[in-house]
Amino acid sequence: MTMMTSPRRAGRRTLVRAAILASTCIPGTALAGEITGIITDVALDRPVRGATVSVDGSAMAAATDANGRYVLYDVDAGEHTLTVSQPGYASETLQVTVPETGKVNADGHIALATDIEGDSILVTGARASRLLAIQRKRAMPVVADVVSSDGIGKLPDYNTAEALQRLPGISVEIDQSEPRYVVIRGVDPNLNLVTVDGNVAGIPEAEGRRVALDTIPSDLVGAIEVVKTVTPDYDANAIGGAINIVTPSAYDHSKPFTYFSARGIYGSKADKTGFGASAMHGQTFGDDNQFGIVVGVSYSKRFIDSQLVDPLSWEEVADGVWAPTGMRMFNYSIMRERIGGIANLEWRPNDDVRVYVNTIYNEFTDHEGRDQFDYDMYRGTATISGNEVTYNKGRATREFRQNNQTQKLYNISPGVDWRFGTFELKLNYTYAHAQEHTPVRDDIEFRSAGDKVSTILLGSSMPTFSSVDETLYDAAAFPLRRIRLRRETINEDLHALKADLKADFADGTDSFMKFGVKFTDRTKDRDNYQELWTPAQSVTFADTGAALDPIQGFFDGKYDFGPAMDYNGVMDYAFVQNPGLMELDEEATAFNDKASDYHINEQIYAAYGMASLEFGDLTVIGGVRVEHTSGKYDAFAIRDTDGDGTIEVSDIQPLGFKKEYTHVLPNITLNYRPSPEMVFRAAWTNTIGRPNYSDVVPTFEEEDGAGSSGNPYLKPYTSMGLDLSAEYYPDADTVFALAAFYKHIKNPIYTQTIYDTAFAGVDLISLSQPQNANSGNLFGIEANMTTRLTFLPAPLDGFGISANVTYVDSSVDVPGREDDDLPFFRQSKWLAGGALFYEKGPFEARFAVSYRDAYLTGVGASTDFDSYTKGRTVLDARIGYRILEGVEVFGSVSNIGEEPLVGYQGYASRVTSREEYGVNVDFGVSAKF
Repeated sequence: MTMMTSPRRAGRRTLVRAAILASTCIPGTALAGEITGIITDVALDRPVRGATVSVDGSAMAAATDANGRYVLYDVDAGEHTLTVSQPGYASETLQVTVPETGKVNADGHIALATDIEGDSILVTGARASRLLAIQRKRAMPVVADVVSSDGIGKLPDYNTAEALQRLPGISVEIDQSEPRYVVIRGVDPNLNLVTVDGNVAGIPEAEGRRVALDTIPSDLVGAIEVVKTVTPDYDANAIGGAINIVTPSAYDHSKPFTYFSARGIYGSKADKTGFGASAMHGQTFGDDNQFGIVVGVSYSKRFIDSQLVDPLSWEEVADGVWAPTGMRMFNYSIMRERIGGIANLEWRPNDDVRVYVNTIYNEFTDHEGRDQFDYDMYRGTATISGNEVTYNKGRATREFRQNNQTQKLYNISPGVDWRFGTFELKLNYTYAHAQEHTPVRDDIEFRSAGDKVSTILLGSSMPTFSSVDETLYDAAAFPLRRIRLRRETINEDLHALKADLKADFADGTDSFMKFGVKFTDRTKDRDNYQELWTPAQSVTFADTGAALDPIQGFFDGKYDFGPAMDYNGVMDYAFVQNPGLMELDEEATAFNDKASDYHINEQIYAAYGMASLEFGDLTVIGGVRVEHTSGKYDAFAIRDTDGDGTIEVSDIQPLGFKKEYTHVLPNITLNYRPSPEMVFRAAWTNTIGRPNYSDVVPTFEEEDGAGSSGNPYLKPYTSMGLDLSAEYYPDADTVFALAAFYKHIKNPIYTQTIYDTAFAGVDLISLSQPQNANSGNLFGIEANMTTRLTFLPAPLDGFGISANVTYVDSSVDVPGREDDDLPFFRQSKWLAGGALFYEKGPFEARFAVSYRDAYLTGVGASTDFDSYTKGRTVLDARIGYRILEGVEVFGSVSNIGEEPLVGYQGYASRVTSREEYGVNVDFGVSAKF
């Protein structure tokens, strides 16, 4: 925030800015009377961002940057008084003597206005997180929201993605009850830009461009910024927004710091307790503390069990009667292990030079055992009697999948920031490596005869069986059909070089011009190997001796799952005890070995120019970014070339193609600050979204009659966005914000599912393939507030409230469905969240809620066949108590209501999946030394 300036003076400055810039173009030139320094927030023991440093008696003012640094140029020689101000803080004055030439250092500090009586209080815990987040949000020049780590070195939640779902307009996609992918304003997470310290992160998964944020332990994160309106200096692939993970710096605090935490992690469904621990140390050292180092490690291991029932493929089995034609049940047993580490090194020989190397490593291991009972009921006729549907022929399978997978993310980013005169040059190189390695993905399948009779009962929230053939629970009724062994490795290597040059106007404002170039080279390989083994003689599930006792209490007894399967027992019986029992299907193995493999190389050339100009209380940021994408995509085309109805090795041929496209993306952002407490923002942005990897390469996979294929003819998304927001910061602990946004998205990509078809000569029950829709529109309003209720009498003055709500109206134009009112893909109409918290003395508590409305996940031939995920409300709570200065014991409970994840087909009454999870409990101790 700058001082008020008269219109005449602002106009004069505008006319002479070009001359001022030209006069400062000589490297190393230092204007007379330069004042620089760092402002520290004593309440948080950190550099303060966005504080205003003004020269009394003049219109000169500058705001502190992310490092708490400010610069005032061309100040007259002599004695001056500087005033440091920030909403919610007591103003501080600094006395400084400016020399005739050169510069002078003037560091300062500010304290919370509520702490000016008596000694200042060091704020820690959840309040520290909140103060930092509000401070960052107010200072940023764009529409953004932030979560920050507290004074004991942790985010408000232990899962990085979970912490973000507290923000307005943010929801999450979950995996086994854990938040994993972040959705910004309902836009597909594949369309988010994810960076670490502003540098692009690798993507380990084969299918998309989304980054699983639960892979990165929150113990190692200093803050997470969610930018909803990017400026030209951001990468363009940010239709949803940009998520920047900020790792700690040794200069975040004025003193050395050490964090430690240890906790137990209990899952009620698994009835097992895991554990986690983390440690971090940071300090500066050397002459004048010119060197800085932060090292941190994190480890956790948890156990998750869940149960899933899928009433599959609803069809109109009689006039006006819709019923599922299949029932599928899963019993999951999962172990998840996370390992993380950071090492950040810095050298700051003087105020004008910063040399750094930032390194982060994350490893996520998932061992998943999945017991499956799959019943294809409708293979004959259906008889209707009231709410009951009897199928006269059905076939069932008993399957087990053991899936062991490890994801690794590694970033190393060396760089230098160099200031000379009014110029600042930033050079950075980033190497990112991402890997997903699946050493074990084994599928065992036993299949019954096709004469099973069953009756299902409709009318309740979930279809259930009123009668079923008892042989479906007899292990002897299931002959071994096949064992499929899969092994897969996905490797991505990314190299990025960028240079940014910023030129400040030495006119007493924070105006500047900025230019940059960036080159990104991304190589991604997917190597999938599969062996299909079939029995040489008849063997039943019972024969293997690996049929375990029936799973008791499955779905609280609503369904009979039958006997569980001993995975190791079956594998030992088939391949060790009985050599020669299994025969390798060489043709299917050859097909599967190539079907999903690919090699991709994308090169992105980018350049931008922008300017930020201050006109009194108004700041205008405008510019343009140009990105040229050149991609080479190699895969295997699989076609029945001889028309004999079968796929042979000769039908698998290499296929390569290139795609190139260029986008010119203008951008304007306005910030109007009529007072230090009030900010109005407006933005016009243009962004792009590249198609997912697996969507654009011509791969093809088939399993149990369900096929999926890529589409090399996909076009990239383009998006034009308009945003307006108003933010009010009456004190350091409070924010009230209201925002409206609109996006027009061209070429959105959706998954089209066609039933009873064929692809590449393979007959299929269904085929899923990505397609471009024509366009889509999003319009939304989001509001949020955070405040402490300090007006209440003690001890109630420790209470506070945070709340947010987002409403989005969306539509998409899909070919063949133009007359249908379809919402945008993965777009919830309502998002809401909030928390009631209490902070008083050593005690902290929080009770929080988050809600996401239903959203579209797939488009079928008509409304009856569209796929949705149902709305979901999650409750959690946390309690902490500070037993010593800097030492806290805590406990938290998530998913208190054991909220399931539910999918449906067309209408909410036609449930296609219901996955039930238990309560998760964390408890432990954290400390700062």
